[in-house]
Amino acid sequence: MLGVSLWWLENMANTRPLKAHLSYQQQLDQLRQRGLVVGSEKSALATLERLGYYRLSGYFYPLRQTKPIGHPGRLDHFQDGASFELVQALAEFDKRLRLISMYSIESVELAVRVAIAHHLGKFDSQAHLNPSLLDGKFSQPRKNGEPSAHDRWCERYEKMLKDSKEDFVQHHIHAYGGQLPIWVAIELWDFGMLSRFFSGMEFRDRNRLAAKLGAVNGEVLASWLRAFNFVRNVAAHHSRLWNRRSPEIPKLPPQDRCHWLAPLHAQPDSASKMFGIFSCLLVLMRMIAPSNDWLLQLKQHLRTFPDTDLLSLEAAGFPTAWDSLPLWNTD
Repeated sequence: MLGVSLWWLENMANTRPLKAHLSYQQQLDQLRQRGLVVGSEKSALATLERLGYYRLSGYFYPLRQTKPIGHPGRLDHFQDGASFELVQALAEFDKRLRLISMYSIESVELAVRVAIAHHLGKFDSQAHLNPSLLDGKFSQPRKNGEPSAHDRWCERYEKMLKDSKEDFVQHHIHAYGGQLPIWVAIELWDFGMLSRFFSGMEFRDRNRLAAKLGAVNGEVLASWLRAFNFVRNVAAHHSRLWNRRSPEIPKLPPQDRCHWLAPLHAQPDSASKMFGIFSCLLVLMRMIAPSNDWLLQLKQHLRTFPDTDLLSLEAAGFPTAWDSLPLWNTD
């Protein structure tokens, strides 16, 4: 408790008081005072009650006026033409985008799970617990005596195993003393554990699986998985996605090894935005599920982006005529 108190005291210095609680009507009145047009008060109040002001604030933000040049951020007042109905449309667009994203990420996640388990299972049925099959940077203890990254990964795995109520886990506890072969154990891992384990595999194994899945090499695929995990977490928490920038930037393979991603080489800043991450997803989906209609669904949805001069898909990294690019062309 003392540690928490010290942290609180240190961070209280030079801070502003928290904002006061506002009723839904007060929230809406404040938005109006700041210049947001409200067509239907009843609908707006229902949306505030259903989604919450703070969650919607991410959609309010790009509609606010920009500060003078040299001053980052935005003013509280909205741009001319900004409306609550536009915010609602953007939130609904984003909701559907999250669902479409989850579908493709699930497909990639399952393909990576199967590939890892099938490949390493040939060498050891419990390969996930065998440090000799993994990269030394992942499996060897640190020079300062701290546990290896694999040791910490195993601690989390063992906790998941202990806490699991899954029937297949209970079966292996009673029948095999809690030992799970990798093709069973991998079903317990969340995406973060899967991504970290792949990054910890031996160089040749990562490259072999990456080439099989269409990502050129293991370093590239490892970075893509980290970016996909970020998107998955955003989507799972129902947070704003469409113009989000990932802290995990997907690495780009050389242009001569993956011509699909030439637009990202020409516009590197878009790699960390949704256009870049969706492009990487598309590369894998073309290999994993070539007959899948996910790309068609994604394109159709992106074309429903709210029609307004205040916002565009460029904020998500999409270039002009993005849907005619070779990777995105379904015609």
